[in-house]
Amino acid sequence: MHRNITYREDDYYLSYLNISLHNQSPMRLCGGRLASYLENKFGIKKLPYNIKLIDLILDTDNTDELFVELPKEYFLGWDSYPCLGEEVKESSSDFVKNSAYHNIYIISHNDSGFLDFLHPYESSLNESFRERYKTNHPVSLTICEHPNGHEFRPYESYMAYWRAYVIFEVVQNCKFIERYLNKVDGFDFLKRNYNQVNKLWVDIYSSSFNRLALFRSFMTRVKLSENTIQCTCGEISNFLLHHCNSSILDLKSDMTTLLKIHHEWENKFKISDLATYESALNLLKIDIYFLFEWLCYAGMKENEIIDTWAYKDRQMQNWSQLKDVLDFEEIKFIESFKQYVPFYSENIKDWLSGCELSKIYDYLKSLNSFSPWIRGFYDLHELINTKGEIQLVQPRVIDNLLVLSIRTEITIREIYSSLSGTQEPDLLRKLFQDLPELVGDSKSTTVFKAVSDKNNWALTELRERPEDIFAKVDACNVGKTWSKDQKYFFKQLLKFVTSRNYFAHHSYKDGDLNNHITELCRNVFVSCLHSVLYITALSMQGITNKDRPHVAET
Repeated sequence: MHRNITYREDDYYLSYLNISLHNQSPMRLCGGRLASYLENKFGIKKLPYNIKLIDLILDTDNTDELFVELPKEYFLGWDSYPCLGEEVKESSSDFVKNSAYHNIYIISHNDSGFLDFLHPYESSLNESFRERYKTNHPVSLTICEHPNGHEFRPYESYMAYWRAYVIFEVVQNCKFIERYLNKVDGFDFLKRNYNQVNKLWVDIYSSSFNRLALFRSFMTRVKLSENTIQCTCGEISNFLLHHCNSSILDLKSDMTTLLKIHHEWENKFKISDLATYESALNLLKIDIYFLFEWLCYAGMKENEIIDTWAYKDRQMQNWSQLKDVLDFEEIKFIESFKQYVPFYSENIKDWLSGCELSKIYDYLKSLNSFSPWIRGFYDLHELINTKGEIQLVQPRVIDNLLVLSIRTEITIREIYSSLSGTQEPDLLRKLFQDLPELVGDSKSTTVFKAVSDKNNWALTELRERPEDIFAKVDACNVGKTWSKDQKYFFKQLLKFVTSRNYFAHHSYKDGDLNNHITELCRNVFVSCLHSVLYITALSMQGITNKDRPHVAET
């Protein structure tokens, strides 16, 4: 399934977003990368009553991923503090120099192994920084004075990106709180709510999102680095699962968890219509996409993943269907194909009843030429079904019909090549002459020979620019002893060839063809569709003498 996602360097830090605790902002809830993440993703700059995030962090346990106490000497030796610049003097000890890694900047290049793609706090800086400085939350923060007059707190707190979801939910729960509660009562209410929401996320969701933070940051570094590592997707998955002591069963559980959250937020968005929930759902969609990728890396097939999280027997669940969240266009293609083919095939429903549309679609999907065909099929119906009181965009019906007719020929040519194992003939007429040798059905052999007959083939020519481009084909009376399905597909194949000739050489009927309600437009479309269905069904049968059901009266 086609997908494309933008990787950003900011995602290197998803497991450890610092809050710049040492230099607390008087205007924002926090500083550092977490502040940027909250503002850019959710538009959150402040908490009600200008409450600071550190006040909530210190109030309870399990509120961050890492809390460190740094040497005061590091800040005292930072002459330009808090401005960026040379933060550590050359004469400083290694103990103090290592403190500079509290606000690490990751550059991915010359990476030589999987360990290089992990966050440094979990690899190269695990001992020299993380283990050396990590500590429990203090009862109160020490405030020191710098020689230049600025105050600083010799600490830093790091939170995984999913903590932003916690803050988002608390902000939604406490919306407009300042209107009806004073600061003391309001702070107490918000603090209790934060502790409740945080506990829920830590207890139920944290392990899922910590795995995702690992995978997302790792893959971002792999994609953006100049590495030359030769590895498979399975090897990446195995390494990361081993690193976080997990298995594919955990990933499957994670998917259910994320889809439950999506279901809950989607319902809240429908009720409240708040744009903030739309933003949160878009971010959660990215998480779900990356988890989908990881499951693929771990060995699951794309369709298997989609089917695993699909409602069975139309029974609603407390989680969103994966196909509704990750709306891959390929899923829409096959659903559109299954929906509309029967609609256009009422007059051949008996013939069609002997075909399995899913198998026909799968066969066609295996052909390189089919993708533009099905895109044209899908886009045409999306265009037709677009509603609006004012339409200021030119209709593109004819554009899709042109693609369908040209790609019908190319698809038929590829089917011929796959059956014969040879290059198809240059002339389309010659292809139809040779098809009976590849498809041993006696009735279809008669049809193909009649289509390639010189006189019948001439009916598809439009040199005289007839008003009704299909008049000669419709008037053709062949096969008095033929079955109705033989007569029908004979004419549809010739109409397809006529359509192909029109689009290759003419434009005088473009006005009618660009209007989906005209009979001409429908006839062109149906001729392409039924030609593809007929030849595909025959090619899937192979050599057989089994008769097809007769077509109903038209």
